[in-house]
Parts: sequence; structure tokens; C-alpha cells
Amino acid sequence: MKNLTVSLVLLLTIGALNCLYSQNYNIDVHIKNLGDSTVYLGYYYGDKQYAKDTLLLDKFGKGTFEGTDTLKGGIYFVLVPGNMFFEIVIDKDTEFSLSTVFEADAKELTKNLSSKGSKDMDLYLTYQSFMTHHGELALKLREKLKDSKNDEESDRIKDSLDILHTEVKAKWNEIETNHSNSLLASILKINKEIEVPEPPKDENGIITDSSFQYRYYKKHYFDYFNFNDERLIHTQFYHPKVDRYFEKWIIPAPDSVIKECGMVLEKAAANQEVFKYTLQMLFNKYNNSNIMGMDKVFVYFAETYYLNGKAPWADAEWLKKVEDRIKDIKPNLIGHKAEEIRLLSKDDELISMHLINAEYTVLFFYEPSCGHCKKATPKMKALSDKYWEKGVEVLGIYTQFKKEEWLKFIDEQELDNWIHGWDPYNQSNYRHYYDIKATPAIYLLDKDKNIIGKRIDAETVEKILEDEFKQKEK
Repeated sequence: MKNLTVSLVLLLTIGALNCLYSQNYNIDVHIKNLGDSTVYLGYYYGDKQYAKDTLLLDKFGKGTFEGTDTLKGGIYFVLVPGNMFFEIVIDKDTEFSLSTVFEADAKELTKNLSSKGSKDMDLYLTYQSFMTHHGELALKLREKLKDSKNDEESDRIKDSLDILHTEVKAKWNEIETNHSNSLLASILKINKEIEVPEPPKDENGIITDSSFQYRYYKKHYFDYFNFNDERLIHTQFYHPKVDRYFEKWIIPAPDSVIKECGMVLEKAAANQEVFKYTLQMLFNKYNNSNIMGMDKVFVYFAETYYLNGKAPWADAEWLKKVEDRIKDIKPNLIGHKAEEIRLLSKDDELISMHLINAEYTVLFFYEPSCGHCKKATPKMKALSDKYWEKGVEVLGIYTQFKKEEWLKFIDEQELDNWIHGWDPYNQSNYRHYYDIKATPAIYLLDKDKNIIGKRIDAETVEKILEDEFKQKEK
């Protein structure tokens, strides 16, 4: 699955490069104190940064980024020696000039930045200056508040901080009202916090709904989010905002994730490029998840979008890999009924996994010559010894074809209380049904042979069992 992710990232990068440009740009740059140096024009694409152009400044620190294509709206940056950079806004105006001063402190690049010929940059720089000024004032006031000696002085400082906060909010509202179509307005909105009401209380002032504020915030999380604004995916704000929703406000369970992904992608469908980025972002996020059961999300993305013609940018070779991977993991998703395995016992008698009468069945796929199996087997033996009386059976499945080796291993490891089986003629097809490409592999099944744990170690099996037993005691 990680190989699929790498391929998809390559597709994403190529797609970003192809879709990002279309006409002309001409940006004059003057960076004082930086003569005869190479600088780079870069751009954001979600949580990644890419180089767009390279420029060798003359001895006066002057040069021009130019090309026969236009840069799509977004936040760009100019990278200078010392791994320092300053950011610029590019939207409708793509022919303008920039000037700043190179000093040891990277902050000076932005502080001394000026521009001519771009209304987008004028708005951005005015806002940056305003915020820098108010930020410095707020910092000084907070320092004074720390050293405050009495309540009266503290109250005055807090009032001053409130005034600054009110002025900042007024500035945001002014930009959103007077420059509603600007990229800056969209950025301010995407970073706007939701104002959550107080939770409901009874006549005695006791909160009657403890989850009210959580549900309210979650419901309104995307209220100010313009999914139709393609420019946002070319800033550093879109990706973390969406990612934070899934990290902080979603239960990390496959069904919950699938529901929320569907909701977000439905919103993102208003713009093809935003939808494309969001789909790939969420696909990669859960394809790489270490949380058990998230392969169900992989199947959801594959069948709902990629294999359903809703991702036309994905190439046929990659889609074929996705389709093949689905065949491997779909039969053994968490919550699904485990496929029957019919094996031969040590005495060549037929064993039906579905007929094992146990509260829980552990499937332990192993081979004696495997180093990891040798380490895992004693842990599994200890687990079976501990929980056998609670109705936990271990079905040890030997995956190779040397019976003497198998029987010797069972004796050496003293696995007397396990059920043992093998399939020397490959008739059960368990390698396909349980995606056995390496050993050891461990599955945990409930009484009805539904999969409740997969590809886990003995410690995780024990943890799940303990949780199961606690639930039954309630």
C-alpha cells in the first residue's frame, strides 16, 4: 500500500506542475546586500513546497523572474541563501516588482518588503504591517501583565489587549467585506475560529449536555471554508486545516472516517482541483495509517472514487495496482466474517476453522524457520495458556510443506493446547483470503468468526481480549 502512495505522490506532483500555470509572469526583484546570488521562486501545493523558477541576481541584487506562463493564485515564496525566505501573494497581478533588504535576521526580509504594480501585494503588505504592529503591542502588554503588581493595573492592561483584539477582528471584517474576492480574504476566513456558545444548563446552572460544545464546533468547523477557491490549495493553510479536522474531531474508526471523508469530499467537489487534492490527501493519510482496520477506508476510496471513474487523472497502471490490492484486503476487513479455512491436522484429519467452538479464535500463521515467528511463538503460547480457560483457542497454521519440520517445532515449543493445521496442497486458498505474504501473521476472531483484529502482535491480541472481557462484565 505504501508503494501505491509513492506512485500517487508522483502523480500528484506531475498533476500540480501541469495544472498550476497557463500564461505570462514578470516579477522584478531587488534584494539589497545580496549581489551575485541565486534565489528561487517557490510555491505551495498543500503541505508540500516546489521550486518554480531560479534567478541569478546581478551585483546590485537585481533580477527578474519571468516565464511564458502565469502563476495561479496562491502564496509563493522567494528563497534566498541561508535557507531564508519571504512570502508573496500572486493572484490576478503577475507583472510587478519587489524590493527588500538581505540581513542576518530572516524577519527583516519581510519587514523591509515592498512592492509596486500589484494590488494583491499592496493589500497583503498593508495587512502584514498592521498585524506586525498589533502583535508587537500585544507582546509588550503581555510582558507588562506578567510584571503587574496590582489588580487595577492588570485590568487596564487586559482592557488594552481586548481593544487590540477588537481592532484585529475589525481589520479582518474590513478585508472580508471590501476585498471579498481576494485571496487574503479567503485565507482569513479559513483561519477564522468558530465562536462556540455556552452549553445548555438547567435552572440550577448545571450543564445538561456535556458534549454540546464539541458537537457544535464539529458541525460548524467548515462554516468559513470556501472549498470552491482553488487558490487555497496553493497556500500553507488548506492542508493543515482539513487534516486537523480528522486528527482532532473525528473518532479514528473506519466507519466514522469513511462518513466524514465523504462529507468533506462532497464539499470539495465544487472545484475539480480542490477535489483532486483533497481526495489524494485523504487517501494518502489513511493509506499510511498505523491504526488497525483503516484498510477499509482504502477500499472505500478505491471503489467509490478511483475505480469508479471519479479520479480521471490517475493512470491505468496505478489503477490496476489499486484493483489488485483490493482483491487482497477486501476479504479480510475488520468486522467481516472470516473466510472458512479447511486444513489437515497432524493426523491428517480435516479441520474446519468455522467449526471451532470458542469464544475467541486466534489464527497464528507461521513457519518454523522464520526468525520473527520464533520470537512470536512463545508469546502466543503464554497468551493461550493464560486465556484458554476463558474460551480462547489458538489455531496454529503452518504455512510451509515439510511435515517433519512442522511436528518438530510443535514439540519443541510445547504447543500442546493449540489446534494445529496445514494445507500441503493449497486447497483452502487461505493465503489469498488472509493476505499472507509474510509470517508471522495473526488474526483475532470473535465467537461468530468475525474479524476483530488483524495483523497484530501477541501484546495487541491480549489488549483486545482484555477490552472484550471488560465489556462483557458490564
